[in-house]
Amino acid sequence: MEQHPTLKIKANTDNVVEFLFDSPKEGTNDFGMWHRYALKHNGNEVGLFATDALHAKLMNFTTGDRVNIRKEEYEPNKYGWNVIPEEGTPARNTGTPSNINGSYKSTPSATTVETRQYYKNQNDDKTHDIHNQVAFKEACKMHGLSDGLLTQQELLVIAVNTDNLLKVLEGEFVSDTEENEPPPIQDEDLY
Repeated sequence: MEQHPTLKIKANTDNVVEFLFDSPKEGTNDFGMWHRYALKHNGNEVGLFATDALHAKLMNFTTGDRVNIRKEEYEPNKYGWNVIPEEGTPARNTGTPSNINGSYKSTPSATTVETRQYYKNQNDDKTHDIHNQVAFKEACKMHGLSDGLLTQQELLVIAVNTDNLLKVLEGEFVSDTEENEPPPIQDEDLY
């Protein structure tokens, strides 16, 4: 039996392949069930051992279908599969089959959990900074243009508007008015 090279997919690269058969060759070993797809990649016949997650995205494609398989990093050292049909190939992904229940996923280690929390906090800090910049920009627009230096009172108006807009952007704003009723506009509310 002729052995074809195995396609090793690197992160964040395009891997356009054509299916040579309607279904993969399957079997079991000490690690559990395996799925080996026969594909054509860059004009050469190759095999691809698919994880359960990748198999769930590939299993509905048939002979002659062409897809781009991407292994994409969504967190440091955490990858997901993206299977994009090429022109002329219909989308055949119908979601995760019922017989795949997620049991193949391991429980993350304490280090992994800590790393994920670190990056989540980093993203939260970045998001807060972006919200702060947007709120300041909008508060300045609300104030209008000035030909000279801003007075202390004008700076205070911009600062208060920035803080209030930031609360809206971050979902911390609580309205005291009836739903869909605009707040009253009075001159003394501006200062």
